[in-house]
Amino acid sequence: MANANYSVGKSIKLWNNGAAQSITFIVTDDCNLRCKYCYVTHKCADKKMSFETGKKIVDYMLTADIQKEEAVILDFIGGEPLLEAELIDKICDYFKIRAFELNHPWYWNYRINICTNGVNYASDAVQNLIKKNYGKISVSISIDGTKEKHDMQRVFPDGTGSYDSIKDNIDLWLSQFPGFTKMTFASDDLPLLKDSVLELWNMGITHVASNVVFENVWKENDDKVLEQQLMALADYVIDNHLFDKGYVCTFFDESLGFSYEGRDFYQTFCGAGKMLAFSSDGRIFPCMRYYGHSLNNHDEWAIGDLEHGIDMEKVRAFTSAAVSVQSDDECLNCEIAWQCPFCQGFNYDSADTPTNFQRAKYICNMHKARVRANNYYFAKLKNIYGITREVSRAPKKSLYIPLNEDYITYCCYDNKSVENRRIPEEIISEALKYAHQNFMRPVFVHSKSVPKLDIPDEYNGYDILHIMPAEFFEQAQEKGIKDILPVYNVSNVDRKIDGVPNCVLNIQENELDKMADAVISLLSFSNRVNLNVVGLSRAFDEVTYTEQLVVVKDYLVEEMRKGVFKELNVLTDICMIHEHSNCQAGENSFYVDFDGDLYACPAFASLGKELKIGNAVEGITRKYNSNLYKISGSSICRECDAYHCQNCVFTNYTNTKEVNVSPSFQCRKSHLERKVSIDLLKEIKKNPQFSNYVEGKEIPTLEYLDPIKSFLDKSGGIVGTYKYKEN
Repeated sequence: MANANYSVGKSIKLWNNGAAQSITFIVTDDCNLRCKYCYVTHKCADKKMSFETGKKIVDYMLTADIQKEEAVILDFIGGEPLLEAELIDKICDYFKIRAFELNHPWYWNYRINICTNGVNYASDAVQNLIKKNYGKISVSISIDGTKEKHDMQRVFPDGTGSYDSIKDNIDLWLSQFPGFTKMTFASDDLPLLKDSVLELWNMGITHVASNVVFENVWKENDDKVLEQQLMALADYVIDNHLFDKGYVCTFFDESLGFSYEGRDFYQTFCGAGKMLAFSSDGRIFPCMRYYGHSLNNHDEWAIGDLEHGIDMEKVRAFTSAAVSVQSDDECLNCEIAWQCPFCQGFNYDSADTPTNFQRAKYICNMHKARVRANNYYFAKLKNIYGITREVSRAPKKSLYIPLNEDYITYCCYDNKSVENRRIPEEIISEALKYAHQNFMRPVFVHSKSVPKLDIPDEYNGYDILHIMPAEFFEQAQEKGIKDILPVYNVSNVDRKIDGVPNCVLNIQENELDKMADAVISLLSFSNRVNLNVVGLSRAFDEVTYTEQLVVVKDYLVEEMRKGVFKELNVLTDICMIHEHSNCQAGENSFYVDFDGDLYACPAFASLGKELKIGNAVEGITRKYNSNLYKISGSSICRECDAYHCQNCVFTNYTNTKEVNVSPSFQCRKSHLERKVSIDLLKEIKKNPQFSNYVEGKEIPTLEYLDPIKSFLDKSGGIVGTYKYKEN
């Protein structure tokens, strides 16, 4: 796969890599425009910052005993900041003089930042400001694209559009600064999105910071319009090979479309509290959105003033802000929550009570539309040009689509069918659309005998994983198929494929004595083997399996000593993960059959239509007690720390009659793996080259192999006929 080579989809690079203290000067509440989507809803000509206040702000920031970054951005805003160009000029001069006198590090490491509507950009006062600070100043003009789009929103007080007034200033601006602008969309101008972005690029404005308003302005189907416009823009970019020409539009962002995990829950999207904003009268705010000129429902939230400094007790509400307490369950469990934008100041003003811990969700559907369009763009970039996105996480949800009745076995359920009847194309199309709509990664499960290697062009907009027999790997690559997971069995492990990072090994219970040799053979050319014991049953040979695991463990240790880290899922995963992975069926993984019906997994489909939970057109239509498919819904599993356990829900169902209750032999298998992994973890920790993989990980020794023992100990045990006894 080619290295990433794209600008469309990259974030705009921040000065000093973002390591800069931001100081916002609200120099005026006045503006010469009345943009319809502007968040400054209380414009006022009487509120202007004096030079004396500006000087006090500079003195405070240079001398106050507060945490400071190594660099600083002097950010001047309004209203329209360039109405006060002469004041800004004087404040900047004063900053440079005082920083020099104090020998402050900021004297050498500062930036002046101004975002303007451009109406008076060509004035003498503005041009003098730019010339005096050239090389240290950054000015961006907000222009919304086409004249039609711009004049719909960015208007003078009398309602006339401002496009013609700033058009002549654009050439002057572009001769002085790189083309960077902010463009905003509301409900009525969404149909002009694609043309507006292309208009800006054609004007020489290569970097377009684009967004939709957070306010409650959205109408039914606006999200569909946004998605269609972004997909049309993606097609234009791909078809005309513009993705690597230096253009940026932040509607496309490689970091979008994944769920919260780990530290994400302890962070927040917005920088409020990490920046400081000063009002014209010298009061200090966590950001400009807590100042009264943009608040409609709640009072201003100042955290200090120039006389008394910052009240650190009031700052605690911002330093402790985290999505885990700012978001409801819908957001926390959303599969595309990571990088979903929100403004804490707007949240505060929109909240039922004046709090920083209630999240406004008016743009929920718009964010989903944006993510779908991003997924479409990056899928086409990969499928057509072989370019993968650099920032990525494993998708939370998957939809498995069998292409033939004799599809290759890929999980504990053994597909014994030898019929190579193909799934109808219309079912595949419906399944792909359903996966796209619901942020699932489609997985094509190919035939054991006749793989589908001619993939239609219309599938290029989907990021598809292909599971297929190892025998067809090279043919599939020659056909341009990306992301192939080859499946082996003990009879073909000597079939080497160069550059395969990951593969599946299916092994039957009566072949366990051949397992170690098969795994080691595959690891000779692959970095990871996913061992799949097919048809696990009560006849499982624990002794042979343990012996084979020890052989593989010793091999992995020897490879580490050579400086190579290899993975076998049933041994290495538990060393590196801190929560259950489980099989995901019925929770985040689903299966569509030949009729387009949805099931928790293919094994349930084999039992008949009474277990279907919906279809690929309408989605999940039947209540199937989905909570039982989660680890939290299992009394045994949530007491267990064998986090690598696949916990096959079909094995559970066929042996215990409950999808959330694992039979003892499945639990014991996972704990045998856990036991061998204890020694492997010790060896990994000894190796400084790989010890960071297992940082903070411990696997305590247990006296039992069946985790029901832990549950019974906590519940007080069960007596009589059902008394627990270790096998």
